[in-house]
Amino acid sequence: MAEPAPVYKLRSMLQGHSMDVKHVSVVQEPSGALLTASRDKTARMWYQHEDNSHSVRKIYKGHTKYVSCSVYQEPSEEFPSGLIYTGCQDGKIRAFLPDIEDPLFQMDGHAENVTSLFVGKFGTIISGSWDCTAKVWVNRKCTMTLTGHSFAVWAVAILPEVGIMVTASADKLIKLWKAGVSTHTLSGHTDAVRSLAVISSSEFLSAGNDASVRRWSTTGDCLGTYYGHDNYIYSISLLGGGGWVTSGEDRSVRVWRDNAVVQTIYLPAISVWSVAALTNGDIAAATNDGCVRIFTCDPARQATQEIQEIYETELSKVALAAQQELGGVKLTDLPGAEALYEPGARDGQQKMVRNGDAVSVHSWNMAEQKWDKIGDVVGAAGGTTETSGKKLYMGKEWDFVFDIEIDEPKSTLKLPYNTTDSPFMAAQQFIHKNDLSQYYLEEIAQHIITHSGGQKVGTDDGGNSDPLTGGSSYTTGALQAGGGGGGGGAGSAGGFFDPLTGGGYVSGSGGVETGQGPRVPPPDPWMQGAYRTEESMDTGEVAKNSYFPLNEFLRFDSQVKAEAMVNKLKEFNSLVSEDLRVDPSI
Repeated sequence: MAEPAPVYKLRSMLQGHSMDVKHVSVVQEPSGALLTASRDKTARMWYQHEDNSHSVRKIYKGHTKYVSCSVYQEPSEEFPSGLIYTGCQDGKIRAFLPDIEDPLFQMDGHAENVTSLFVGKFGTIISGSWDCTAKVWVNRKCTMTLTGHSFAVWAVAILPEVGIMVTASADKLIKLWKAGVSTHTLSGHTDAVRSLAVISSSEFLSAGNDASVRRWSTTGDCLGTYYGHDNYIYSISLLGGGGWVTSGEDRSVRVWRDNAVVQTIYLPAISVWSVAALTNGDIAAATNDGCVRIFTCDPARQATQEIQEIYETELSKVALAAQQELGGVKLTDLPGAEALYEPGARDGQQKMVRNGDAVSVHSWNMAEQKWDKIGDVVGAAGGTTETSGKKLYMGKEWDFVFDIEIDEPKSTLKLPYNTTDSPFMAAQQFIHKNDLSQYYLEEIAQHIITHSGGQKVGTDDGGNSDPLTGGSSYTTGALQAGGGGGGGGAGSAGGFFDPLTGGGYVSGSGGVETGQGPRVPPPDPWMQGAYRTEESMDTGEVAKNSYFPLNEFLRFDSQVKAEAMVNKLKEFNSLVSEDLRVDPSI
């Protein structure tokens, strides 16, 4: 009879990040050290102490947006202490010396979020990005760009000794590359492929949003498909002895042996973004609550019984969204607590039981032969955009994907949004992308603010972001419009007049200052300085005009009479001297 698999229990918890920890990885030196990346725009190095606890050693700063991934490069002649690389949402890859918190250098090339980094032998680095490409870096320079995926590249890897590179994408495909050329395209996943784990020079594992793990060979064959999660799988890492560990959107870390789940570890969080197997066999899990929890199967390293009980109590109090757990099942159809006397069929099997009007969720613990309560169900079945968890749109991950109904032309458009973005900036980009009238700016921005579930929105500096210039302030004054029109009118005294929304506009990066005092429309931006009364003619000075000459393309966000405009341009052209005249055929 085979020996029972060792049971993992809580060892310790790493607290310090203020937002989601998106990635956790192992640092070879010193032993037991961990590296984390977070949405709080930092990466952190954690050192292990003799009592098996961890503390922050360094906080790596200088990122303009959230940090998606981080990786440690082993010491070299040039960098005897090694290097820390981080991938950021701003598309930059930054390198840090382990003991220095500011970047040593930066590698530019990606146009969007850098989702994954992998360091191979001899210092070769491969990166994946939302810009649908992977890039290969040698000596700080991009030597190859791997193009071929149609959506975001979520994971990358390099197989040892054979020089084969692997990319996994939201287009559901995995590609193998040799010398920059795609040699195989592997299909099988039915949703975005999120993570890779290298087994050997000829085999690797993949995991994705279809809740499956697949084993592949370098010849392009799928050697096995394994199921064990109830939702997206975000991360996979190899354990010793041929096993592996996975984490995902179902609040769990799952331990696999012989291609099957042998233990399910639930966490008091929703998204378990990343998981890493430590050299001693312990497991580190990074979650959306800003924590990293370490689990161990060694009783000598496990937390005290008191801490274990506190952890289990915390876990049992977690409220679960009804949409995720009920799946439309009526309350009256659920069994009572007596159903817990019947043993489960497999580890991690879930069962909902009714106790009056309350519903609790329990998970079967195969090792201890008991049902563990893992949460209470709240809310109504069905859920909404605000309660349904992380969204994937065009292969990228968002906190929300709103349906925006447009009157003219009549249509419903998708607006992806992250709570760390400015609502006004997101609305402005949406308007430009879909060629909409500027009239919609205020309405769309307010829709975002209202429907983001009360979550923190906008930038972290406490101010608003100017959607047009990226400056530090955008405010709309409350106009007292006369009649039923919504376009403008007289308002209260003071402030500035916003020609776009009818409100007040103050740009932290420049613009036309229209002065304080009674609210009046600003000077006509197209005619300012072009018209002067006789009284002003004898000043001997020509009024400066900040709008002409116009050296860049001018964008009109509403419909214009193109024929009349072209005729007027032709008229102007005919009035200038011949040496300045533009060829009419253009």
